[in-house]
Amino acid sequence: MKDVFKVVRSADSDDVLRFVNGQISEVETLTAATKSLEDMDSGKTFVLDSTSAMTITLPDTTKAPVGVYYDFLVKTSNDNAYTIVCFDAEDSGDDFIGSLTLVAAQASDTSSGANGRVVVPASNDNRIVLDGNLANAGGDAGSYLRCVLVAKNVWFISGIIVTDDADSTGAALITT
Repeated sequence: MKDVFKVVRSADSDDVLRFVNGQISEVETLTAATKSLEDMDSGKTFVLDSTSAMTITLPDTTKAPVGVYYDFLVKTSNDNAYTIVCFDAEDSGDDFIGSLTLVAAQASDTSSGANGRVVVPASNDNRIVLDGNLANAGGDAGSYLRCVLVAKNVWFISGIIVTDDADSTGAALITT
């Protein structure tokens, strides 16, 4: 049986209450090629730290409780892609709603520029591809996103995705 919460005692014992009340987030660094998340991982911050291809699978929405959430932080830019995929990645399966904001270091926010561009998933989009050198994507170091299960088959996404491609449209960021 898995622990429901983590107990850590500091010198003044305040950490026990912080973990129980959600004031301190667990951080797990991912370096392996695959990671399948469980509902017990909810609330964790996953630091993406690899230069090899990595696939992270969100839990089965028919089994995980509504409200589970996962944070992802890119520490190391990856030209082989960090891919976050829904458990049921069929067209009629899990989908993303919400948006990601694409940012680039550029002087202006022209209509053809990436800076401040909002990327919204299309119907049936069920994977996020964070790739440092993929055209019209993003996912450089400093990128951050959150996935929250809001209903059966529905993940709400939000975050800021860093790109060094000033002309990125974000079209390759959220796909099927």
